[in-house]
Amino acid sequence: MLGRIALVLAAVARALRLRAGPPLAPVRRALGAAACAAALAPPLTGPAVAAPPAAEPDAPAAARRLVEEAYDLLDKYYYDGDSLAAPRWRGARERYARAAQQKPRAAPAFRAEALKALDADRYTRIVDERTYAAISRFDILGVGLILAPGPDGRAAVASPPLPGGAAQREGSIRQGDVVDTIDGVKTGGKSSFELLEIVDRAADAGRATFGVVGAGDRTPRLVTLERTVRSVGDPVRAARGPADGVGYVRLGEFNSRTADRLAEVLRDLAARGAARFVVDLRGNGGGAFQEAVAAASLFLDDGAPVVTVVERSGGGGGADRRETFAAKAPPPARRAFAAAAPPPRVQLWLDGGTASASEIFAGALRDNCAAALAGRPSFGKGKIQAVFGLADDSGLIVTVANYLTPAGTAIQGVGLTPEAGLRGPGLGLLEPPLPSAAQFDDAWDHRVCATK
Repeated sequence: MLGRIALVLAAVARALRLRAGPPLAPVRRALGAAACAAALAPPLTGPAVAAPPAAEPDAPAAARRLVEEAYDLLDKYYYDGDSLAAPRWRGARERYARAAQQKPRAAPAFRAEALKALDADRYTRIVDERTYAAISRFDILGVGLILAPGPDGRAAVASPPLPGGAAQREGSIRQGDVVDTIDGVKTGGKSSFELLEIVDRAADAGRATFGVVGAGDRTPRLVTLERTVRSVGDPVRAARGPADGVGYVRLGEFNSRTADRLAEVLRDLAARGAARFVVDLRGNGGGAFQEAVAAASLFLDDGAPVVTVVERSGGGGGADRRETFAAKAPPPARRAFAAAAPPPRVQLWLDGGTASASEIFAGALRDNCAAALAGRPSFGKGKIQAVFGLADDSGLIVTVANYLTPAGTAIQGVGLTPEAGLRGPGLGLLEPPLPSAAQFDDAWDHRVCATK
């Protein structure tokens, strides 16, 4: 299921200015009806509970719904089935919903107590309105809609249109509407990544046309929306070389530009004589799941495994569900190396700040024998979170799955261990001297990988 719901993911740590380190990845409103992120890093620091709801005529009912919506999301998507089956959690819904109904202004506190009843992992928590607004302001589709496969396999509008977006301004699209087509392409049976690709491949990048089926509609009505894709920062923080045939790229995050920019810089270094490449991931807290897959695809054979997502089975138990995401050959314009060129030799630099999507990327290259690792052990972020918008504009962060490297390795709390250290300073964000070609090749010959 996760491959069919992962849609809106972005690295936003620097925009948030959070102390937590590796960045958050935004998802709007609902998982299974929205998106999941492979990029939430250490838990946010300090309490983050929404302000009490304003008094209103139906305040008791609204307060009850405030507890119930969070409970329902956790009950449906939290990854640990044993916690969900615990008697303490099973009895939490009615108890705290009733308490909120009786004391509407205390509803956020009762909602927080309901969350405690789950005894969830440290990543699962409520964040306040300001924090949620910061992590949910990235709209990759560019029209203010969050889409995900619906009950009948077609795309569905997973949340109210995002404030200020084209869909909200247009006014006719509602949460729950079915999107039968995107730019004339049927959405039935397509994963969320494939839905995004339909828009990205459109001849007119400035607009997208949706065949929408709302309540009472017998046939789809066409709605054309202008696309406004927010600009994101350059993920390449530095590039230098080649020196003795070794080129260097410092990759700061995995955002919507990462695969394209990395390919561009690698092409430039290769054109200037680089035959070996250092990709510095130190301090890179991760970001967009799909960009980690796309960036890994620059170095891997088409179809090579990149990452396996593991989530709990649906209600009623059963075996965990697994979905493996594979490398997809980039189009000619995105290729980093000529098709006839030999596979590049790559060394990845890691440290304790290398986390999440960065670890997906590094684990994929290591296990497929496409890179050597140097530096210090990575952070060890092997869980996947989703961020849901709630009725009072706060947010709910939920751990929904784990992921494994291509060799089946779970890195949560362990990380990736490089085979070699770094010469020179090698600490923090300083740039150690590049290895010589001989040193690079020695590290390459001693790399650890699953297919060597």
